[in-house]
Amino acid sequence: MSDPFETLFGEDPPATPRPDFAEQLRAQVIGELGELLTSDRDSSGPSGVAGRSNHGSLFYFTLPAADVDLAGEFYRQVFDWELHQGDAGYHVANVYPPMGLASNDSTNPRVWIEVDDIEAAVVKVRELGGTATEPVHYDSGWSSDCVDPQGVAFSVQVPTAAYRQAARRSTESGELFYWSLPAPQAAQSKAFYQELFGWEFGNPGNQGGMHVENRLPDGGIGGGREGSHPELFFRVTDLDRAITTIRRLGGTAEPAGEGPEGRHAMCVDNQGVVFGLSEPSQEY
Repeated sequence: MSDPFETLFGEDPPATPRPDFAEQLRAQVIGELGELLTSDRDSSGPSGVAGRSNHGSLFYFTLPAADVDLAGEFYRQVFDWELHQGDAGYHVANVYPPMGLASNDSTNPRVWIEVDDIEAAVVKVRELGGTATEPVHYDSGWSSDCVDPQGVAFSVQVPTAAYRQAARRSTESGELFYWSLPAPQAAQSKAFYQELFGWEFGNPGNQGGMHVENRLPDGGIGGGREGSHPELFFRVTDLDRAITTIRRLGGTAEPAGEGPEGRHAMCVDNQGVVFGLSEPSQEY
């Protein structure tokens, strides 16, 4: 089969392009096709998915619920989430990063962090003193449940091409504003996650927390904070109204506090799950 671009050089071309037009067009199309094929190529095993790397970015998270229908109605009224029924709960379809309500008796949120190579990530977690289960394959990709050396739980995931999204900062009400992992010993946590995910940290805040500077969506580690599971803050446009709704639905909310990023409040839903609200200041 002849090269279709050669018609641009023929005696009777369809147009009169610049002399270098055909070569530029060929290079552009080949480049775009190569990027498309690379980003959509799914590994046949757990070694990874090629394409643009989101290594170290938050891929997915869940809030637990003993009664997912009750939780679904609670969060729908608080955040206007659009819920899609799944096998073990609900997927929230109108937020970034994607998330779900998981049917279980725990009160602990879970996070999945994207990696390029699940086997390498499991080895690295273990080398650094943490634990990691053997990788398991789901429709969404390869996953392993991990615990860092200080007992903080997280999971790593190599998503299939169909589930991958470009990492970005959340902007809409009901989306995740910020997430953090407990770091009882901040220096130890910093070294662990820096080596595992390539996270680069800013200077410690007043309470010892450190922001991850080179990953989206926004997150960090809570220096000096005890616990084994992540802390999640959701964006709202009217914090006082959201607090009123939470209390009306049987949850609790602490008085709002002020910070450089805006107004915040810690809350508990009507099944005992802790989460935070943030009404960001204008620059956020």
